[in-house]
Amino acid sequence: MLMIPFLILLFFLGLEITIVLRTRMEIPERLSVSYLLGIGVLTFFVFLTDFIFNLNFSLINTFLILIFLCSVLFVFGYKNIMSFFKDIKFERPVFKLNKKTFFWIFILSIFIYTLLVNWFWPVFDWDALALYDFRAKVFLVDANLIRATLDNGYFMGYPLLTSLAHLFVYQMGLNNPKFIYSLFYLSFVIIFYYSLKKNVSESKAMLFAVILALMPEILSNATVAYTNLAYVVYLCSGTLYLYDWIKNKERSYLLLSAILVALSTWIRIAEPFWLVPFFVVSLISIKEKEWKNIIYYFISILIFYLPWRLFESYINKMGVPALSVGQLNYVNSLKYIDLERIFLVLNYLYTYVFSTWGLIFLAFMFMIIGVILYRKRRDNQFLYITLLFFALLFAGTLIFSITFPEWKDIPDSARRMSMFLLPLMLYSIGLNI
Repeated sequence: MLMIPFLILLFFLGLEITIVLRTRMEIPERLSVSYLLGIGVLTFFVFLTDFIFNLNFSLINTFLILIFLCSVLFVFGYKNIMSFFKDIKFERPVFKLNKKTFFWIFILSIFIYTLLVNWFWPVFDWDALALYDFRAKVFLVDANLIRATLDNGYFMGYPLLTSLAHLFVYQMGLNNPKFIYSLFYLSFVIIFYYSLKKNVSESKAMLFAVILALMPEILSNATVAYTNLAYVVYLCSGTLYLYDWIKNKERSYLLLSAILVALSTWIRIAEPFWLVPFFVVSLISIKEKEWKNIIYYFISILIFYLPWRLFESYINKMGVPALSVGQLNYVNSLKYIDLERIFLVLNYLYTYVFSTWGLIFLAFMFMIIGVILYRKRRDNQFLYITLLFFALLFAGTLIFSITFPEWKDIPDSARRMSMFLLPLMLYSIGLNI
């Protein structure tokens, strides 16, 4: 079965990246990050080779690109990679019935539940059938990216990470790619747990990881072939490692954050939330006069952001108009902003987004009040980052309300777009209570 060696190579690709970056991680966290990096980088390079070199989508080409990337990274980071594997010590696991064991049993049980649901139910959600999964099936028939786009230009408004991941599964003879979302889900819960454990007690980290795992918005999207969960996973994981960099000043965390945030633009490019981590890095780096950090972060994002924009521009010139999603005229929008519209947008966001988050949003608000009243300074950096995301969400919705007259007719889309704030709020609560 080709899927097994493919997944091994995919994880190995991501593992090599984490080793080359010299990030300090425990094995479960490293494997989780490896999956995100592996599938993100592979899909991106498969897209690049087709766009630049006209190398058609095919099973052989996918494996050749994957093997090539693994080989280049192995040569580049040979010493570090060999040292990493030499330092691994395999110890006979001792099974103990303690809270940590129950935690892992519970997390893996939920993961298996999502796998079973995804195995039983094929892709059936509307946007997936009409867009994300549909593109994979088009590429399976018409393996040339440019030709497929010219024939179906409307469906190229979003980058291709999830669609190419679907394509890989179909190329290997399987008929249901939804297990990749279960892996996104598990990877994120593990990353969240280990990241929080660096700053709070293990018991508290386990509790909040369980809350994340059971969060309806996160769990339900683990069984839906949309881009929302993948976007949440990359953007939030990148933000968590940004916080690790702020706390420890290890450049490896900064670079890992930059790659993960950049890969979020390879899923949904219209949303400008990558600006928040970049702004935070710029602010801190200017204050500390570490200009290289700004350059590293910006170049990392540009590497993944720019090629898709160039592809959009190229296809538009070829005769597919209005390919890109969400190209807003920000300057012209400013003159229409007034107090009435500001309150209208705030009411909309509260009614259709914030109020649907229930206890998480309520606890977050009480936490902010507590921070203000007691002037608590511990771990407030992450809270400020989360509030910057809220501010950008509001500003973006405000401009969107001016640019698109039907903006109030898509509350479900607004909720899905804002879903990444839930893990960030939960993490902030975990740090501050």
